Amino acid sequence: MKKSIHDALAHEKEAFEEHYHWIEEHMPPSFFDEFSDEQIMTVVHNLMGFQVQGEFAQIHFTDCSIVICLDGPGADLKVLKHYAYFGIQNYQTFVSDSALPGSKAKDKIRIAVIYYTSIIDGNTKGETGLDKSDLDEIYKNIKTRNKDFCKKEFHALIESIGSRYLRILTKERIEITLEMYHRAKTRDHLQYEVRLNEGWAKSHKKGPSMQIVFAWKNTHKYKFLYKLAKLVDRHNLIMKNVNSAYIDPYSSENILLMSLSLHGNGNTSAWKATNLEDFLRELATLKYFDDGDLVESNFVSPGHLCGNEGNLLRSIIDLSHQFLLHADVNMYSKENIVEALVRHTDITTFIIKAFATKFHPENYSIEKYKNEKASFLKKVEKIDTGNLSQDARRKNVLRTAFSVIDYTLKTNYYRKNKSSLAFRIDPRILTSLFYDYTTKFPELPYGIFFIKGKSFIGFQVRFKDLSRGGLRTIFPKKPEHANWERINIFSECYNLAYTQQKKNKDIPEGGSKAVIFVEPFEDLSFETEVYQKELHLAEIPEKEIAEKISTYHKGQRNIYLYSSQRSFIFSLMTLINCKEDESLKASDILDYHGRPEYIYLGPDENMHNSMIEWIADYSVRAGYKLGAAFISSKPKYGINHKEYGVTSYGVNVYMHNILLYLNINPEKDPFTVKISGGPDGDVAGNQIYNLYKYYRKTAKVLAITDVSGTIYDPEGLDLDELVKLFKEEKPLRFYPAKKLHSGGLLLDIEARKEKSASQTLTLCYRKKGSKLEEEWLLGNETHHLYSNNLHQVKSDVFIPGGGRPRTLNIKNYKNFLDKHGVPTSRAIVEGANLYLTAEARSALEKLNVLIIKDSSANKGGVVCSSLEVLCSLLMENDEFLENKTELMEDVLNFIREKAQNEATLLLESHSKYDLPLTEISDRISKKINTYTYEILDYLEHIQLPDTLTDPLIQTLVDYLLPIFQKKYKKRILKNIPDMHKKAIIACAIAGKVVYTKGLSWAPSIVDVLPLLIKGD
Repeated sequence: MKKSIHDALAHEKEAFEEHYHWIEEHMPPSFFDEFSDEQIMTVVHNLMGFQVQGEFAQIHFTDCSIVICLDGPGADLKVLKHYAYFGIQNYQTFVSDSALPGSKAKDKIRIAVIYYTSIIDGNTKGETGLDKSDLDEIYKNIKTRNKDFCKKEFHALIESIGSRYLRILTKERIEITLEMYHRAKTRDHLQYEVRLNEGWAKSHKKGPSMQIVFAWKNTHKYKFLYKLAKLVDRHNLIMKNVNSAYIDPYSSENILLMSLSLHGNGNTSAWKATNLEDFLRELATLKYFDDGDLVESNFVSPGHLCGNEGNLLRSIIDLSHQFLLHADVNMYSKENIVEALVRHTDITTFIIKAFATKFHPENYSIEKYKNEKASFLKKVEKIDTGNLSQDARRKNVLRTAFSVIDYTLKTNYYRKNKSSLAFRIDPRILTSLFYDYTTKFPELPYGIFFIKGKSFIGFQVRFKDLSRGGLRTIFPKKPEHANWERINIFSECYNLAYTQQKKNKDIPEGGSKAVIFVEPFEDLSFETEVYQKELHLAEIPEKEIAEKISTYHKGQRNIYLYSSQRSFIFSLMTLINCKEDESLKASDILDYHGRPEYIYLGPDENMHNSMIEWIADYSVRAGYKLGAAFISSKPKYGINHKEYGVTSYGVNVYMHNILLYLNINPEKDPFTVKISGGPDGDVAGNQIYNLYKYYRKTAKVLAITDVSGTIYDPEGLDLDELVKLFKEEKPLRFYPAKKLHSGGLLLDIEARKEKSASQTLTLCYRKKGSKLEEEWLLGNETHHLYSNNLHQVKSDVFIPGGGRPRTLNIKNYKNFLDKHGVPTSRAIVEGANLYLTAEARSALEKLNVLIIKDSSANKGGVVCSSLEVLCSLLMENDEFLENKTELMEDVLNFIREKAQNEATLLLESHSKYDLPLTEISDRISKKINTYTYEILDYLEHIQLPDTLTDPLIQTLVDYLLPIFQKKYKKRILKNIPDMHKKAIIACAIAGKVVYTKGLSWAPSIVDVLPLLIKGD
């Protein structure tokens, strides 16, 4: 036995020495710089049993893993597949120059080391591996090209990267890396530089033929390197060397640095092995599109489509879904749409290839595309599997998918660097749908934009060439909420824009809206899992882990919110930003629309001041013709809607008038109000303040609901306390419950505790007599109270000042009725957009509820935004600030005048014709817009006079604010574009006619235009 053990040990010693010497002779010198003696010993031991382990060995340490495998195509893919859900701080590979002796395989050996991200600084933190002279030379060279790069930032960055990343790079590549990093700090899209080694074959080192250095902001950890490996493998390339590092991996400004050395499979150059342009386009969108889906398994992996085409197909699926679901939400679910495209792989592939025929910037052919379209229609018509209903559904899906291409007028698909895919769609696509689109979309818009990026989709819809409207972001907190919101994105955007079109009757711009839907739940879940592993490895206490995870979630949500908004704007700007000759500035885009597009945005849901400033600044930097006027309500050089309460100022005018109509003089008679939206909100908060300022002795607020809870007080809430919350920007839950009167309640839905693993309790305060009691409600009780409290409280007037669209709909409008079927409010003034559906409005109006529609009540904000554009055209920034007090007085007077004009006509027409107020509101909008368009058509080919005394120009001047007429009259003709002047003239005349002549006046506006201009 002793001899046997001795022999075994001798044999192992001999084998160990043999493999150790092999490593010394055949692995590159850099291998020994990277690995410690202990790690090398472990590698040798695993090489000894390499064949027994299936020629794939994994060695795990606390902070890293080492993987040994055969080199060759897909080697990195095979390695990284096992670490897809680990945070990887650094990844390096080392390849031998010969096969392992005794191995049947002739492949060389690849040894990869994977260092994990860690909340504990690694042992290379602060070390650079470079001497002072090298550092000085690198800094000097960078400073020559980038004067903004300061020495302090340079040294901090070098130390943050550490020696592990730096020591295998040449000084030139370090310089490139640092420059890419500096650019990535202020840009979301990929910052990269490519170097081709055209003399690689003649080099004695036979190095890689292509090197890429890149920096990318906010790059997720999970699966990124694995996705990169799949991309490289798919393009017939191999990774010769990979070096990466995350800078500040836990901050909102984290940046991934990577240096890639790539070569063609089969020892060919990278440019011969693949289409480099296609590869780089896909690399630039790698983090923006998910994989692992049916598109990948059925189209990309088998080679029917390349990776970029797979992303295009994913975009078409999302857009088709938004159109088709209105026919049948279940039959045309996203899953069923994908099934139809997968079922007919050949036809789907044909659709994507037709896209290239229409849009490839160099190889497009409209004639060929027309032939392909005809061929496609024949292919679809021949589908016959014997299942009529399934065939019909699949045909509809395929036709709609092709319609997306057919009605796309321009796209950024062939741009080399982008953060999302963007499409300008001809609205006539709605006419191509197989169902009657007018039941859902009664009027064709002027333009539709669709944008798909990382965890978001977005639309911009406008009803007139020169248009304005808000940009809102829908960001659900829970997946189940997202499932409901997802199916309404396009319809919500359309309806908001449609409402805006009616609302914008008093201003020169038409109605528009932009909506971004952000849904990062899966990404956030996996990223949190990675972070949680790191916290556990660092032996952080469980309580502290929970706090860190909560903070991390909030930070990540902000990252997704802001990056989605920037990506949307960046891509939208690419499709609308024109040169002086009216052609697009962006290259590689075929423009079938063929004319410049000017879009004005405003802030809306989830739009913060920092983002408003970024959008305005980006528009200026991009050279967009509208400049900072691209978005209104800029914090400094704009009018903040919430600060001045411009929207609720108009709402208050309508509330005042409708109370008078109900024989209640709000200045003298007591009246009761209930409001949706909290004191920290724009419309609701400012309307609470209006009640405090103008009706403090008569107004009694009985109930309010916002995102934090719901409240009721039978004797009226304390207006002083509500205004205090308004000024402190605090939600309803902070109202002092002790101030409630007997019978009052306050539900705080953020105050929760777990009763068991499956039950959560929510806090509700109730005032019983003089005693305040705490109740903890179960889920169903909480939901019932939160959903019904506000609608069940009886009041004179209800003001929806916040809340999601469709909150009150045909399915639940009876919640607004008491037990006798009588509405709980006599009047509704819609301060919030689309709070009621059209069906709910109609049902309540039949029960004699007076409803001032959102397109009337809510117009103060858009009027203000339109006036702000004129400010930017007529005033310098310092003039704006100097005259802001006087300016705001004029703006509020303008809003009051427009609201009063419509309120008077609405209520007079209601008395005269006995029609629902909402119908009258639509008629007013339609009549003013019709007259406006007739006048615009008349003015289109007319050269406007250049004298202020001309009647047409005088109409323009009279429309403008008094401060413009008094101080900046000479700038009117020079600074306002002709298109804008004509739009102002048209809307001014049209509005004056309708508000003074009424709805029954109906001659041709053009025929009587000369008389109207003279004031007859």
